[in-house]
Amino acid sequence: MNESMMTNAAPPLSPPLHPERTWRPTLESLFDCWQNFFLSHRSSDTLDRDLLNVVAEATQADRASLMRYDSERHQLRIAAAIGIDMDIVDQTATALGDGIAGWVALNRRPLLLPSGPDVPAHLNEYMHQHAISSALCVPMVIGDQLSGVLNLARQGDAPAFTPEDLWFASLIAERQAAALQTAQLYDELANSERFINRIIESVPISLVVIDRKLQIVSANRNFLTKTRHDPRQTIGRSISHAFPPVLLRFLQLEAKISGVFASGAVFDGEKMAYRAPGLPTRIYYYRLIPIKSGEHVEHVLLLMEDITEREQLGEDVRRAERYLASVIDWASDLVVSMTPQGDVVTWNRAAERVSGLTSAQVCGRSFVSLCVVDQRRTLETKIRQLAQGEERIAAEIALITSNPQQQVDVAWNCSAMRDDSGAVVALVAVGRDLTERRHLEAQLAQSAKMASLGVMAGGIAHEIRNPLAIIAASAQLLDDHPDDAALRQQCIQKITTSTQRASLIIEHLLKFAHPPQDRYRPLNIHATLEETFTLLGHQMLVSQVALQRDFSPDVPRIYGNPELLQQVFSNLILNACNAMPNGGHLIVRTRLIGEQIELRFRDSGQGIDSKHMAKIFDPFFTTRAVGKGTGLGLSISYSIIQQHHGTLEVDSEPGQGATFIICLPVSDTYLAVAPNEPGQQG
Repeated sequence: MNESMMTNAAPPLSPPLHPERTWRPTLESLFDCWQNFFLSHRSSDTLDRDLLNVVAEATQADRASLMRYDSERHQLRIAAAIGIDMDIVDQTATALGDGIAGWVALNRRPLLLPSGPDVPAHLNEYMHQHAISSALCVPMVIGDQLSGVLNLARQGDAPAFTPEDLWFASLIAERQAAALQTAQLYDELANSERFINRIIESVPISLVVIDRKLQIVSANRNFLTKTRHDPRQTIGRSISHAFPPVLLRFLQLEAKISGVFASGAVFDGEKMAYRAPGLPTRIYYYRLIPIKSGEHVEHVLLLMEDITEREQLGEDVRRAERYLASVIDWASDLVVSMTPQGDVVTWNRAAERVSGLTSAQVCGRSFVSLCVVDQRRTLETKIRQLAQGEERIAAEIALITSNPQQQVDVAWNCSAMRDDSGAVVALVAVGRDLTERRHLEAQLAQSAKMASLGVMAGGIAHEIRNPLAIIAASAQLLDDHPDDAALRQQCIQKITTSTQRASLIIEHLLKFAHPPQDRYRPLNIHATLEETFTLLGHQMLVSQVALQRDFSPDVPRIYGNPELLQQVFSNLILNACNAMPNGGHLIVRTRLIGEQIELRFRDSGQGIDSKHMAKIFDPFFTTRAVGKGTGLGLSISYSIIQQHHGTLEVDSEPGQGATFIICLPVSDTYLAVAPNEPGQQG
């Protein structure tokens, strides 16, 4: 009981209606109270007030209050009151253990004051101070859960409450606690139902509940809106009224619903097209889900998800995919897509046309295996760079063809496709067939070679004229001294040596002038250099250029085209001679650095002006007078070295000479060390 109920300073209540209190609770009065109250109330909002009115009247109490327990704040607050000022009601909050009500709530024991057993003395004193003649205070407990306290009080000379009154109040309090719990459960159930209904009405999926008679028990707003059905004409009627007969027959919907009732298993659905009156056709995906009570299927839930926009979007995506696939398939460039590991996924028509290999033949194979053997290590390195974060790479890698004797040079640009997290999900290689370009470059190279022959013509003529003069002189001596055996032997030896010398010069000249073969093969780079030196020996002699060789003995063979490389070496030597008009030194050095062979051509000429360095490899760029050079030599040399997957660079300062640096990869297949042939060191 709250202290305010006992301490109200307001005048006492009006004289009681029943001066002589002769009422005693009986089973009949308790049953009447139960029948008239507890079985007719469901709302927790009115339960406290109505109960307190009934109990106060039945027990003839002057004052009464029903306090609810706040479990979060551990306080008792008045929920309903009789005979207590409303200001006091609103302000009262009793902690557990405080006053009579707080003591009862804390100890979960009822109190009958003043004559009840085990009543603490301070509570009897409290009653006397507040002019309370008798009081009942009963905890409302259900199980171990405290829900509140019921307080009853009499004042003045009214007879005291009896143990029968306490018994009656305790029964009422117990029932009240149960009723409050029931009302709370009803409220929670109602809230849950409202929440579930809001969800069902808000979901963008049509929901229909069907019973065993194939009648619609419930349908949400989405279904009624999309089908334009009135709920009064839908609920309780057969599904044949909600769906067109032709749709029911086509989908065999009734049989499938009956099957779900029989089996209790979910029917996982399929697509269906449905058109409501006056609306365009929509596409739905439907499922049938059994609603069970235990093992018994009571209803079947029909879920219909509108997938019209998704289907349209899917069709748009497929149309875009077909368009992009068509663009890629008919592109003039080779387009190859691969897994992150480098296995071919797609192989377009251009790739089929260039290689002669069909998509069926290459899909699933490693892209590296479709390239020539000698360049596979290079390609593996490039693919590994992409997987490790490189955005794109470029390389000229030859592709094998359906003809084992042929290969096709292709300039590849490869890039990595990444997902949102940055992980590589695919590789794409776009290649351009270099066959026509190689043909044009060969024509240019041949033209430049013919121009070089013009420069070398005088030296070559001198080289041939010298052995011819020796042959002529030897023949004259033989004619003049036919009987001198010793002289005859010497002349024959000189004629033979000079003939071989002239033959070697002519052979080198023919090899240089002849268009290069397309076939790449293993070669000794030192032997190719020596052939070039022999061909240009007189030119260097006339230009007063002293040649110095610095060849490393551990240089292995490379895989290349000796005719093309000889043209590069010739261009560099002739340029060095032109850069040293008053003579000088040319040092040719070879070294093995890692997996590359480095060749350096260093002259002691006038060097290259810094403003020309950026353009020195451009086609038709020359610093010589008009008619003295084509400007193609270095450009063609640069292209030839690129074809060999190497690099050509220049290092020069004005007045300090120039150094042209060639780096060529060591062959993956031919790694034998080049022999140390005579005449290579010097």
